[in-house]
Amino acid sequence: MNFRELIETLSQHIGHHQIPVNAGVSGIRGLIDSSAVHYELITQIVTAIYTGNRCRHLKDPVTRDATFEALEPIRTVIARSPKTDVDVFALMEAVCSEVARAFQPRQAGSVTVVTGEIRNTQLLPFRTRLKASP
Repeated sequence: MNFRELIETLSQHIGHHQIPVNAGVSGIRGLIDSSAVHYELITQIVTAIYTGNRCRHLKDPVTRDATFEALEPIRTVIARSPKTDVDVFALMEAVCSEVARAFQPRQAGSVTVVTGEIRNTQLLPFRTRLKASP
């Protein structure tokens, strides 16, 4: 999967109002339309995925591990902040869920149904990284 395909998949599954992708854009700048409900967060997420996967072009490949490692710091800040709005939290969880779904192997004959609702949301742990000792 390439970067643009991932972002378009997220837009389709989460909603164009949350992740409005500009189809005619050929670079990262301007890929997300300013009409996004949480524009700052979405541009931060998209930029993190792009840089975390060391992309140089929209058609560069992305991986599950690099994408989740790029999302981890953003998700942690959102989860720990007492000022986080419930909609921002739900959007971040939806992004993480849809990224996981996008990288799942497709089974023949399987159909994915997306309802647009978030129920029984829980924080999913990321794999831990070893930190250098001081």
